[in-house]
Amino acid sequence: MCGIVGFNSKNSDILNEMLKSIYHRGPDDNGVFESDELSLGHVRLSILDLSSTGHQPMSFENLVMVYNGEVYNFKGIRRELEAFGYIFESQTDSEVILKAYHKWGIKAVDKFIGMFAIAIYDRQKKELVLIRDRVGVKPLYYYFDGKDFIFASELKPIMKYKKDLKINKDALYEFFQFGYISSNLSIFENCYKVPPGYYLTLSTQHLALSTQQYWSIIPFFEKPKFTKSEDELADELEELLIDSFKYRMVSDVPVGIFLSGGIDSSIVAAILQKHYGNIHTFTIGFKEAKYNEATWAKKVAQHLGTNHTEKYLSSSEAKEILKNFVDIYDEPFGDSSGIPTTLVSQVAKKSGVKVVLSADGGDEIFCGYERYWYAKNIGDKIFLLPKIFRKILAKSMELIGAQNASKLIKIKNFEHKYNQLTEMLKNDNWQGVYENLIHNSKNYEIRELLGLTKCIKEDSFSIGLKEHPMQGMMLWDYHRYLPDDILTKVDRATMSVSIEGREPLLDHRIAEFMARVPFEYKYRDGTSKYLLRKVLQKYLPNELINRPKMGFGIPMFEWFSKDLRDLFDIYFDEKKIKRQGILNVDYIKKEHKKLKNSTPVNINKLWFILVFEMWYEKYIK
Repeated sequence: MCGIVGFNSKNSDILNEMLKSIYHRGPDDNGVFESDELSLGHVRLSILDLSSTGHQPMSFENLVMVYNGEVYNFKGIRRELEAFGYIFESQTDSEVILKAYHKWGIKAVDKFIGMFAIAIYDRQKKELVLIRDRVGVKPLYYYFDGKDFIFASELKPIMKYKKDLKINKDALYEFFQFGYISSNLSIFENCYKVPPGYYLTLSTQHLALSTQQYWSIIPFFEKPKFTKSEDELADELEELLIDSFKYRMVSDVPVGIFLSGGIDSSIVAAILQKHYGNIHTFTIGFKEAKYNEATWAKKVAQHLGTNHTEKYLSSSEAKEILKNFVDIYDEPFGDSSGIPTTLVSQVAKKSGVKVVLSADGGDEIFCGYERYWYAKNIGDKIFLLPKIFRKILAKSMELIGAQNASKLIKIKNFEHKYNQLTEMLKNDNWQGVYENLIHNSKNYEIRELLGLTKCIKEDSFSIGLKEHPMQGMMLWDYHRYLPDDILTKVDRATMSVSIEGREPLLDHRIAEFMARVPFEYKYRDGTSKYLLRKVLQKYLPNELINRPKMGFGIPMFEWFSKDLRDLFDIYFDEKKIKRQGILNVDYIKKEHKKLKNSTPVNINKLWFILVFEMWYEKYIK
């Protein structure tokens, strides 16, 4: 695991500044390549072959490469290349990637099982290729304005190079809507993410840029569904899981697992404890019982016999992490579970672990989020009403207005519920229902805060909808929420303490297999993750499997209405916000007043505003 940077010119001072800004991603080594056309930089976190033969940038004939990630099946690919006469000097996957590209070009990526952000420069062709892994585990940003081209593992290096970056209002809208910036956007104009499963090609001579997809999960959903029995599917899934998890144990340094006690992390720990043994598991707990999964994680660990470490997160520790939150997440990022993820990464680091496995992706692949069946239930009720009636009702509610209606009906938080229902009634399809449900701030609220409206586009929903509305929701999350929230959270939290996070459930072969599994084996009769639970029953007793899902949240309202309340007073400074000219200060004051008066308020909405103000203070002011 490492950090990479590059730009289409030569400037040693800027290159070194860029590398310093991501030193945490690779404190073990660093290196540069410089030419008039292109500069490349690399910071290394040594995981495989700890010797100097793993140094990057790495060169072979006309190719120069910097790379971040792990290709777990590199030994098999290496044997293939050796049969073609290639000779290897190191035991690294980096050298295998470079020579595989030399042999097969971009088609080499089809052989890779792993997570990666790769930059390869062909000095003969004057051509740079950037490749991002299939799901988007590893980050890869780039800036291009027609003249300057810059890429990096995080935004900080790009900010070191470009001092006059402007905020992208569309991206800001998405942040306040979801708590993260999705798709290929970033918080800055002319700055993007290489989409998962894509590669980008830049001619450094002609400054021509092209983007092309090399993998997608969609074609696997369009294949015929399996007609195998339930037991056959469970056995085949188990074999896939064992193989995928074993690959993630390839390392020359100690490996641990983040264990929440939920289905996904439990199956990772269970399979690896059985097939490897002596697994080290880590858990974060909370004193507030309704958020605390640590007791369940401890029971799972005791049953499996893992070497278990738990740590309870207090509001004072959260406050310490918050001081560095925007250093870790250098783009506005509102997932508050980034706080406990950072703490559990710190705990793992102190225990001597350099690689951790995090069981993300199970909800999107196996159907685990409670919001899926909740949205299905709401949609079923809404679509019982004729379309014309829904439209008339929504229009009538808009004309009456939430404030006027609240004078007649005295219900807690009535105005918000009224406006939310009005928006929901306007939907003509399942995608609209789902997006309305998962918006943290509703469209009417963001209009008041930012003064603009934006519609998002996610085509994959319709592919899943052909099978089931909930499958459409899963694909929506797989393409947006998973890479741009969950995987961003884990990458930045682990790399902030210089440890490598791996995602065993996100092996593309598992996703391809589950795409062809009929939906009834994902969600059946109110049971989520049906097929995955069937596999887990071989490893854990039912009482540790069949329990309510809690998620990885924190006691936001309890903390921010008490111990962390002063942060809002510090950052919600009226004069500063007015000078920025971005957010509606009157709206912020109104929402902040609700918190002060202990009246119902969307605490996540206030948290997003706080995160943006902290980020702005750090990077823009």
